[in-house]
Amino acid sequence: MSAPTPAKPRGSRVACSLRTSDGANGVFSVYPGTEAKTLDRKDEIKWDKTPTGPVTQGVFTIIGEMGMTGQVILLDQAKWDALQKAKLVSHFFIALLWGGTPLKVVDDALLMVKRGG
Repeated sequence: MSAPTPAKPRGSRVACSLRTSDGANGVFSVYPGTEAKTLDRKDEIKWDKTPTGPVTQGVFTIIGEMGMTGQVILLDQAKWDALQKAKLVSHFFIALLWGGTPLKVVDDALLMVKRGG
């Protein structure tokens, strides 16, 4: 049995920061949709310089009406790559914004990649 879906998202957006192996830093935001468990849009990544290496770190936090909500999720290269390969990035953001379990989504992605999915 799953927990009831909250009527409102946990914040107004997810603030995201990526760092690549060559030291490039990128930022973007992801916004909740009007319906439960949906996303409205994802901004384009704004890089401080053109990245030439893979993403080695991702940092994600929910921004609410009063600023940061206090939860920061840090993903290493293997976890970010797994989310990308398993095509679960949107599910990760939905879990963050709508009261799900984002780290469970990451664990599922790692398992799917390990099994070849």
